[in-house]
Amino acid sequence: MDSFMNLAKQGMQAYERSQSDVSRTGGHEYNSPDHTRSTQDRPQFDDDEVVNTASREGSGDTSLFSSALSFIKQNKSAHEEPIDEEGVQHAHRKAYEEGSAGSLSAGSLGSAAAMQVLKKFTSSGSSGGGSQSQLISLAMAEASKLFDSAGGASSGNKQDAVNGAAMTVMKLLVQSKFSGAVGGGNSGGLSGLMGLASKFM
Repeated sequence: MDSFMNLAKQGMQAYERSQSDVSRTGGHEYNSPDHTRSTQDRPQFDDDEVVNTASREGSGDTSLFSSALSFIKQNKSAHEEPIDEEGVQHAHRKAYEEGSAGSLSAGSLGSAAAMQVLKKFTSSGSSGGGSQSQLISLAMAEASKLFDSAGGASSGNKQDAVNGAAMTVMKLLVQSKFSGAVGGGNSGGLSGLMGLASKFM
């Protein structure tokens, strides 16, 4: 079985190949003047869009989700840290197969929620052309709902759960060098993420 970083490398290669089709795969996001090469190693989010979507889809006010975005921006070095694949798999199994999310720490609960959303994105193909902003929005929203439905976590609070979901998504995006839109037959980002997601399925 390929290692996580081999999958990330494959995602990067697919992403680079997709650059020749930017007009079809990325639209204005790729081609806007402010989308320079220097920003491509970090996903660029519309903070207001992310917070509003997460607030609408999840359970919590906007400050819960805006704080999570601040958290991942303030901890950029953590984006490069390896994801604990076994830990995430275990957390996802506990939360979604055994129904015992409340036995997890808030951070682990958040990572399980992120994997659940990623699986939905990749299994549904184009997912309506969902963007990376939608991915992180829905992961945070899922974490907030999972925390509430579980009646809390074994340790940590709801903010920790949402932070955990946001950081897990950011690690996946950065380490697969995923950028632009999820979806579309030519989306290198999607194929890269599907390879990563397969580790958790």
